[in-house]
Amino acid sequence: MPKAQQRNQASTNYQLFNNFFFNTKKFSKKNQDQKTTQHTFQSFKMMKAVAARIGLKKATRPFKDFYEEWIETLKNILLPHLRRSMLVSSANHLSTHVQMLHHHFQTYYYALDLAASEDISQLLYPTWRNTLEKPFLWFADFHPNLFINLLRSFLNQQQQDSEIIERNHEKVLKKFKTLTFPFAWNTPSDNLLSRIEQIECGLRLMVPTFVTRARKAQGGFINKVAVDWVRCEGKQEASKVIGGAVVANMEELVSVFLDANRLRRSILTEIMGATDVYQAALYLEGLANFFVGFKDCELLKEFEQYKIPI
Repeated sequence: MPKAQQRNQASTNYQLFNNFFFNTKKFSKKNQDQKTTQHTFQSFKMMKAVAARIGLKKATRPFKDFYEEWIETLKNILLPHLRRSMLVSSANHLSTHVQMLHHHFQTYYYALDLAASEDISQLLYPTWRNTLEKPFLWFADFHPNLFINLLRSFLNQQQQDSEIIERNHEKVLKKFKTLTFPFAWNTPSDNLLSRIEQIECGLRLMVPTFVTRARKAQGGFINKVAVDWVRCEGKQEASKVIGGAVVANMEELVSVFLDANRLRRSILTEIMGATDVYQAALYLEGLANFFVGFKDCELLKEFEQYKIPI
């Protein structure tokens, strides 16, 4: 890929990242459970280390290996195929590639379910995630609010484009028509708008519930270890007490992780069911760009060099 094209792609990914970060930041300000989530995941890190020490079962294949292959397939095969199909006038051809990409995302989340059930410790504090991904993680994967933020961004952008066209009709409209499916979001259906409101309402109710469940599981683990550990005599008895607490806590955490993952999967399915084939193609292209963008070396380097003022 030419350097100029690489810079343009990096710029696009960076803009997408900024839009998502801004929307997520607004959501986080409204959600007072954010600090609790951060403390919970610090405890997850400790529990992961304890689980390793007491010899809980490990996955036969690390999830990070699957994730790397999944990203490569998304980046080098499915996303380019979708983009090529978007240039063809056949709706059936486009629909096929939309379904393939949607299936690829669903496969990812089913694999995440399996990884959580088989060895939750590899997802509690995933060191294999880079510094760009970690701020967006919520129970093993990206926050479900990102799915709806992306959809909202298309609708908001369409409204802005419509206002620009009204002010500069002839010149802008001619350029606007050269875009891929320029009027896909021009008149969103009532069903789509209703689904968006339902999803957002569900997120406001369910996200704090998951955080509360994780906090209670964490509290139970800490209380049991703190109380029983001091009463133990010798390493063998202490290991048995700690191991029992970890196993009991892991079962609840697996349940929380699976439910959180089910929420992400259902939101994506809802969006696919409420959009037409052209909207779905644009949405999945944006979602794929978001996942792939986290692996952009230039973007990652720029992010790591950025200093947040205290």
